Amino acid sequence: MPQETFAVCLGRQIGSGGHTIALEIAKKLNLHFYDNDLIHLAAAECGFNKELFEHKDEERTYLRSFFTNFIPFIGQSDFYRNQVDEESLFAILSQTIKELSEQYNSIFVGRCAEYILRHKPKMTSIFVCADMPDRISRVSNDQHITPEAARKLILANDKRRASFHNFYSEKHWGEADTYDLCINSSKLGMEGTVDFIIDFIQQRIK
Repeated sequence: MPQETFAVCLGRQIGSGGHTIALEIAKKLNLHFYDNDLIHLAAAECGFNKELFEHKDEERTYLRSFFTNFIPFIGQSDFYRNQVDEESLFAILSQTIKELSEQYNSIFVGRCAEYILRHKPKMTSIFVCADMPDRISRVSNDQHITPEAARKLILANDKRRASFHNFYSEKHWGEADTYDLCINSSKLGMEGTVDFIIDFIQQRIK
């Protein structure tokens, strides 16, 4: 009988280092890593150009007007026949996450994965946050923008992620009772945060 796979679902604030932390966890635990590439898998699954999904999978908006702009990619008749909307997109993403989690030991970043996989016995959900000065500094350096612009980007990004998550999930993005573990990467640093989370995951999957 095949051994049951386990999944790690990691939500994060922009500027918390969550993406880098997830990559390090994947490397040290030999996990399949899924973030933006999940969009490409979902696009291939439904037969649409991946550009239809980019930048929209964590933003809760009505997608009909968005898809209308890309009718040349998919064909007007296909668009109206398939009735593509945001619920259809989320259903495609959800199915992709579920199927991947059954095939491989995996870590999923964002995409409401902890809710989608809530019934999976071996699933650990993590949320990574950080102090605002550290977030501003990281985003400012990574994006080559001023601290003021970084702060605006952070607030707007948090709002979009929360809107997407809270629309589809029964719990709230970033709140402690939504996850198995919430951790502030400013307190232990990147390496310390990675080690702490790995230890927590290993205790959970024993």
